[in-house]
Amino acid sequence: MWLRRNNTRWLFIFIASSWIVAPGAWANDTEGWFAGVRFGHELAEATYTKSVHYNAGVLPPPLEDGSVIAGEDSANDGFNSFSANLGYRAFLSDRVYLSGEVEGAVYGSTVQGFFEGTYTGDTNPIPSQHIFPGAWSVEKNHSIGFNARLGYVPEGLAFLGEGRSVYLISGVKWLDATFEAAFDNRGVGDQAIRGVTRRTRNAVPWLIGGGLEFGSSKDRFDVRIHYSSWSMDYASGDGATEQSAYVPNTFDVDEVAISLGYTRSFSLGM
Repeated sequence: MWLRRNNTRWLFIFIASSWIVAPGAWANDTEGWFAGVRFGHELAEATYTKSVHYNAGVLPPPLEDGSVIAGEDSANDGFNSFSANLGYRAFLSDRVYLSGEVEGAVYGSTVQGFFEGTYTGDTNPIPSQHIFPGAWSVEKNHSIGFNARLGYVPEGLAFLGEGRSVYLISGVKWLDATFEAAFDNRGVGDQAIRGVTRRTRNAVPWLIGGGLEFGSSKDRFDVRIHYSSWSMDYASGDGATEQSAYVPNTFDVDEVAISLGYTRSFSLGM
């Protein structure tokens, strides 16, 4: 999670700069509008954090001053992705280009785990001192976002074709995702407390990475690796009574993705 704490100011400066074309930049066969599709797999580490809060004066001694107990669970899995993009590339010099693109994506697969909690159905100590266990899952539905690329066309590596380049990419997207979290105190009869919460939320992931492009100037393929990070949360209750504990749930997701893309260039020279 260490990259989550980085200052994102330079990310947005890089994205905004993709609309600026340097004076004197000229076209070649890859400059201009382009459209493409991409297939990928995102290796994801999802961390589910849950805590239970009670206000002061709610619980009997020795918890009369309030109570907070927290726990977390992590799972590693992945999401499959398919995306389509439309963008524009402009050359800043003979070999350096800058491009911006709008990208929409849909996803499949789910990351899921089991939150162990601290309560296993015992009657002592009281349930208020515990977090109930339960299964949880996170799934990505769809997203739309904007990416910027800063690329370089190497003089060598001619075997990669006229459309060859290496590039850095950075972007931000608006993601629709769904989480599910269950809880079960494993009690019997009137002592049972169980349920499932399912919510769809919006998140704003950012990404940074790089890629290698190859092929002809008009029809190109590329292999890309990028890192992305995002989170979403949900809370219930207010902690004012023993029956209405304040229970926030947070899902933090870090992803490393590898993808293969195809791009068709509609150059200024057409």
